[in-house]
Amino acid sequence: MNQRNQPSRRTPRKLALSRRALLAGLGGTVMMDGFFGTRHASAEVDPDNAPLLVLCEFANGWDTLLCLDPRSQTLFGEPSGGIYTGFERITDAATQTTLDNTGGTGIVRPNGCAVDYGPTMEKLAQEHWEELCVVRGVNMGTLTHEVGRRFFLTGKFPRGLAASGSSLETAWAASSGLLDRFKIPNLVTGGAETYNEGMDPNASGLSVPSFAEMQQVLRPLNQSLALPGSVEQAAAKLYADGGCYEAQVDGRQALSNHVSAWQTAQALANGGLFTHFDFKPNPPVDSQLAELYATFGADPANPSAALAGKPAGQAALAAQALVNGISQVVLVRIASVTDAHFDDDWTANHPQRQRQGFDAVSDLITYLKATLDPKGKPYWDRTTLLCFSEFARTPRINATGGRDHHLASACLVAGNGIKGNHVVGATKDSNYDSRPVDLATGAPADEVGHLIKPPDVHATLLSAAGLPFDHISNQSPKIITSMLKS
Repeated sequence: MNQRNQPSRRTPRKLALSRRALLAGLGGTVMMDGFFGTRHASAEVDPDNAPLLVLCEFANGWDTLLCLDPRSQTLFGEPSGGIYTGFERITDAATQTTLDNTGGTGIVRPNGCAVDYGPTMEKLAQEHWEELCVVRGVNMGTLTHEVGRRFFLTGKFPRGLAASGSSLETAWAASSGLLDRFKIPNLVTGGAETYNEGMDPNASGLSVPSFAEMQQVLRPLNQSLALPGSVEQAAAKLYADGGCYEAQVDGRQALSNHVSAWQTAQALANGGLFTHFDFKPNPPVDSQLAELYATFGADPANPSAALAGKPAGQAALAAQALVNGISQVVLVRIASVTDAHFDDDWTANHPQRQRQGFDAVSDLITYLKATLDPKGKPYWDRTTLLCFSEFARTPRINATGGRDHHLASACLVAGNGIKGNHVVGATKDSNYDSRPVDLATGAPADEVGHLIKPPDVHATLLSAAGLPFDHISNQSPKIITSMLKS
C-alpha cells in the first residue's frame, strides 16, 4: 500500500470557515419568507453535523466486469461462454499488472475482505475495502445513455429523454434544512447534469467544469465592473421588499429563482472563497493545500499536471468544497469512460479511465478520513458516497472487439450509515442478467426477491442520512435494509 495514502500515518487537519465574507456580500439582505425562496434553516440541525453527500458519475456506461461485478478469468475466460471476461485482451499496462498480481484471475480481494472487485479497482479495494458496499444487478430499464443517466440521477424514469424529478443531490440539500449555512449548498462539476423540479431554488446545483472555472466564478469582481454603492443598495432593497405584484407574476417561480440567483451571486462575488480552489504551485509545506497535493499525488511544483482535466482534479475540487464548509453535497463526473463498442476503446482506454476514476475516489476517501471537522471528527464520518454509471456492458465481446450496452448495472455506496465490506444482489452466471434480491439479507432470491432499481438506492441512502424521500414516493421505492449499518 502506498504509505502516503494510509490515513493512520497522517496528521488530521482541523478546518473552520468564517461566515463574515458571506454576510458582507449579502449586505444584510433578507428574502421574504415563502415567496423569494427563503433558505429555511432548522434550528434543530447543527451545520457541523450536517450529512454530506458525494456522487461520483462514471459517464458513458462502465464495464462492471472490470470493477464492481467481476468474474475470474480462470473460470470465465472462454470466448464461447455466456460470460467472457476477455481480461487477456486488455492492453492497459496498469490493469495487466493487476492481472499478474492476482495470478491471472483479475479478482482483487484483500485479506479480510468479503467482496470480489475487478482489476480497475485495486487501489480503492486495497485501501478502503472495509468501507465499501457493492450493489449488483441494478436494473436500469434502458440501453440509452441519456435515459439511464437521468434515471440514476433522479430516481425517476425520464419522460422520453427529458429528466423527471430532482436529482439526488438536490433533494438531499433541499431536505436537510441547512441551505443558508453553505455558500454553495449543491456543487456540480465535470459536466454532470443536475435537476430541480419544484424544490427550493437555492438547492439547485451550481455547475462548474473544473477547479479553474471555480476560481473564476468565485473571484471578487474587478472594481471597474462593480456597481455604484447606491445602485447596490437600491437593488438590495428591491429584492428585500417583495409585494403583491411580485407575488402575482411569480406563478412559475421565475422571479423567485431570479432573486435567489442574485442573492447567491452577491455572496460568491464578494468573498474569498476562490482561494480554496487556487491550486497554485509550491504552497507552504505545512499548509492544507500541500496536504491536498500529497493525498492526490500532485507534484507541488507542477500540480496542474496531475489535477487539470483529470479525475484527481475533480476529486480534489470536491474535497475542498466539503472540508471548507462551502458545500453540503457535491456531484462530480469523476471520469468519462469510453463508450467501449470498439476494440481500442475497450482493451486500452476504457479500463484505464475506469481505474483513474476509482483511484481518485480512493484518494478522496483518504483525504476525508484524515481531515477533521470543527467538532474534531473526520469529515468521512458524516459523508455518504455513491459511484454510478448509466448502465453496464455486455458480458460478451461484439464483432468489433468491444462491448455493447447492458441493462444490469451496479453501484458502489459507502460512508455514513452504510454497512461496509458487504455486497447486495447479483447477476446470473449464464447471461449476466439481474437477479431479484432479498432486501433484508442482500442475497439473491430468484423466486420471491425484489429487482433493485435506482429509486431503491436513493431511498436507502436518504433514509440512512435521516432524510425523507417523499419526492420519489410514486416510484414505490424499497429500503435495502441489508445495506444499512445495524
